[in-house]
Amino acid sequence: MKIKALLGTVTFTLKKYSPEIFLGLGVVGVIGSTVLACKATLKADTILDEYEENLDKIEESVELRKTGEIKDADYSKEDEKEDRRSLAFATAGKFIRLYGSSFTLMTVSVGCILGSYQIMKKRNVALMAAYKLIEEAFSNYRKRVVHELGENADTRFYYGVQVDDDAPTKKYTDEDGTEHDLVIANHNLSGFARFFEEEKPDQIGGWNGSTQWSKAHEYNLDFLKAKEDHFNAMLLSKGFVTINDVYSELGFMPTEAGMVCGWRYKSDRGDGYVSFRPRGIDGNWTYGKNGESIILDFNIDGVIFDDRVARKEMK
Repeated sequence: MKIKALLGTVTFTLKKYSPEIFLGLGVVGVIGSTVLACKATLKADTILDEYEENLDKIEESVELRKTGEIKDADYSKEDEKEDRRSLAFATAGKFIRLYGSSFTLMTVSVGCILGSYQIMKKRNVALMAAYKLIEEAFSNYRKRVVHELGENADTRFYYGVQVDDDAPTKKYTDEDGTEHDLVIANHNLSGFARFFEEEKPDQIGGWNGSTQWSKAHEYNLDFLKAKEDHFNAMLLSKGFVTINDVYSELGFMPTEAGMVCGWRYKSDRGDGYVSFRPRGIDGNWTYGKNGESIILDFNIDGVIFDDRVARKEMK
């Protein structure tokens, strides 16, 4: 029984790590095949020399036949064709034997790499299927929470936030034209957070909201995701991104602090990436509707301006 259990454990381990094993064998095989090919190339000159030597003999016999020193009966054109054909096949056979082991090893190695890819592809399909089932179950669970306890309760459970009785509200109109008060969840927003919503004048002569906002909620989601990807790429290539860079692209007014605050690549204080951390006005990102605002609470690193570095650059 112990041997059977041991064999079962070994079999399970091999199946579990089969993609890594196949990939490792493939890489090693490719390297080994390259080494064998290099060694075989050193011997190729000998084969080519033998080929040239035998070909010269054939050409010499042909010239003697043309000058009449050799009769056609002794070395006919058919004999010439047969010699050339035999020489070609013999030389090709020598090259096949010379490079055969390298070619076979390369073929097996590529097969191992492709086998690793196929195994991972099947596993990813299975993982996606499992993920979809979990996602569907979780979505149905949240719908039941909303149905039984309301959206504010779902927000508290999902984000771990507390909605106070005196929390601020926003007006919104449903599909029937009825106006409601929508409670804004208390997320302890930072001073850099912005409401991605329709641009409108404030009470002191300025403007709130974004020039890029659309009444189509799905468009806003796609727009924000594309901009987030854009700034993550900029962070990698440029090394830093200021919050004013982001504000400008998203249609917000720049700020004084925005000139020196933002994200720096491989910063010890940040997450290492740019995230807008978008949420619906009630804290729920998934169930946003057309015409609703979106809260953007950016995960900035803080002040990325280094006075000492700047002074060195100015000298």
